[in-house]
Amino acid sequence: VYRCVPDKQRSFALGVQSVFLRLLGTIPGPILFGVAIDYSCTLWDINECKTKGACWVYDNGRMAFLLMGISAACKIITITFVLMAVCLYKPP
Repeated sequence: VYRCVPDKQRSFALGVQSVFLRLLGTIPGPILFGVAIDYSCTLWDINECKTKGACWVYDNGRMAFLLMGISAACKIITITFVLMAVCLYKPP
């Protein structure tokens, strides 16, 4: 970030970078992992109103596969973007 912006805008650039990192790092991650954990449930607690409650039994193999898949997909996306940045960056 320091090399890509003028000297007077460095603090602003760091602030914008921090906001994007917080938004992209803290919002979708827990949602994706929560969906994966819910998807790996095999026995739900259903009350008398027919609403789904807590999970009683998880399929450990499915959960491990889903969590590892999400982590691997995020790592591949990260490596792709880093390689694109390294190849496409032209110093001023």
